[in-house]
Amino acid sequence: MTPPGGGPNASARPWLRMAVTGGIACGKSLAGSFLRALGVPVIEADDLGHGFLRADTPTGRRVAAAFGPGILDGQGAIDRARLGALVFADGGARARLEAILHPAVREAIAAWLQARRREAESGAAAGWRGGAAAVIPLLYEAGWESDWDRVICVAAPAAVQGERLRGRGLSDAEARARLAAQWPVEEKMKRADIVVFNAGPADGLRRQIDRVMRQLKA
Repeated sequence: MTPPGGGPNASARPWLRMAVTGGIACGKSLAGSFLRALGVPVIEADDLGHGFLRADTPTGRRVAAAFGPGILDGQGAIDRARLGALVFADGGARARLEAILHPAVREAIAAWLQARRREAESGAAAGWRGGAAAVIPLLYEAGWESDWDRVICVAAPAAVQGERLRGRGLSDAEARARLAAQWPVEEKMKRADIVVFNAGPADGLRRQIDRVMRQLKA
């Protein structure tokens, strides 16, 4: 398949398709915010997924039909907390959800990248014209790694991940289930082109992202 943002003129000028991935609660969205502050166009797969889960979208209707009324709230909308509790406790349910959501998210990211590249090539881009980034938590799990020119992995120790998840209100069991639903961070680090660490204050991650962008621009 044609990689997101690719096409017959994809090599006409340097333009990087960057993916930001890593483990849950490692700081992927924070890294994305630092990239955005440096002028990099950034899109988040999770935001797209949440949009597709609206009950008034075709994808949302497919999800509601696949999982039944138990995931709906009193107004008939998909309750993401209920859906999350179900899929993180059942690998088969999670696979069914991903089979519905992932193709829609991948297609939307591809279209977004193509639009950002056209803006860069036309001179209409307001920020950095050398590429764009997508924050994709399940990049490797979904088999999307070959779509990108650079993959940045945001890493943190498992103990820090668990602490952050509990800080979000999850129980120990829920935190363990979410960690178990993804590849180990160490495996993602091995596969990535660039690894940054986020085990301490946010400013440490910001400085690493600054350094990464200086290297890429050079």
